[in-house]
Amino acid sequence: MDEENTKRKIIEPLIDLLGWEILSSDVELEHSVQMGSGTKKVDYALKREGTPVVFVEAKGCDTPLGQSHENQLKSYMRQVGVDWGLLSNGREFEIFRRDVSSNRPNEISLAKFSIETVPSNEHPLRALSRESIDSGESRQIAEKIEAVQNAVTSLRKNKEDLAEDVTGVVTKVAGNSVSQQVENEAKGFVDDLIETLEEQAHQTAVIRESSGDDVGPEDGEYVICLGRNGETVYRTAGDVQSETMASLVNYLIEEEDLLEEIEIPYIPGTGQGSRALINDKPKHPNGSDMRGQQELSSGYYLLTNLNSDNKKRYASELPVKVGLECEFSGSW
Repeated sequence: MDEENTKRKIIEPLIDLLGWEILSSDVELEHSVQMGSGTKKVDYALKREGTPVVFVEAKGCDTPLGQSHENQLKSYMRQVGVDWGLLSNGREFEIFRRDVSSNRPNEISLAKFSIETVPSNEHPLRALSRESIDSGESRQIAEKIEAVQNAVTSLRKNKEDLAEDVTGVVTKVAGNSVSQQVENEAKGFVDDLIETLEEQAHQTAVIRESSGDDVGPEDGEYVICLGRNGETVYRTAGDVQSETMASLVNYLIEEEDLLEEIEIPYIPGTGQGSRALINDKPKHPNGSDMRGQQELSSGYYLLTNLNSDNKKRYASELPVKVGLECEFSGSW
C-alpha cells in the first residue's frame, strides 16, 4: 500500500486503539513544525490540552524505513520538545522516547518490532496510549523497559568476566578439576538469563522470576503450518509455544526425513556456536545442560528455552531443509 492507504487502514486504526479519537481535536493531522526558516509537517500530533505529547510519522507499506526517517521524527520531537514518537510504515514500528536525564536531551529507541509481533509488544505500545500519558504510566513503562535493556547490554558485555568470577568461587570449594565444566555452565546461565530478560522486555517489561519458557495469552493458540507447492501438508497448534515447536520437529523427523538433511548436534543459524537446537542428548556441544528442552518422540532433544522471536526464526530454518514452507499464525 502507498502512504495514504497505509495511514487510513493501519496507522489511524492504531491511533484509535490507543485511545486517541482520530476525529477529535486531540489529534491534529499535518501538524506544523518550525524548522529553521522553514516549516515541516509531522503526520499526526496527539495532544493533551492543546499541547503535542506524541508525534506519529507514517510512511507507506511500499517504503522501507531507514535512518533518514528516524532522524526526521527525532528532529521534530527535539524541536518541539515532544517526549514520545512513533515511526511506522504499517509493517515495521519503532517507538522513541525523549531522554532528559542529561544536559543534552536526546531521543532514544524504546522498542522496534514488526506488525506480526505487535501482540507481544503490548507494553511499549501502551506507553503511547492516552490513558498512560495522562496517568504517568508511560514513564514507568519506559523506565522498566530501559532497565531490562541496560541489564541485557551489561550481561553481554561482561559474560566472560562473570563466568570467570563464578568459576573462581566454585573451584575454591570444589577444586580445579571442575573448573571447565563450571565455566561452561556459567556462560550457559548468562545466555539463558539474557534470553529470558529479552523475552520479558518484549512481553511484560517487568523483571520477574521465570523459567524462560513460554509467555502468551492464556487462551491463545500458537499455530504453525507447513506447505509444499502452495498446499498445506501439516498443521500443528497448541497453547504453549515450546510444545507446538516440538510437534513441528517431530513431524519433520518422522515424516520428512529431516535427520538426513542436518548434522547432529544441529546448531542453528551459521552452524557455529556452543548451543544446539537439536541433539541426541540433553546437552550442548560444550557439555553444558540443555535447559528448557523437550524430548522428541525419536529420542532426540529440542532446545525450547528461547524467546518467541528465536523460536520462530530457528523453527523456520528446519522445514526449508526438506523443501517445505513455514508459516506462523495465531498468538505468535
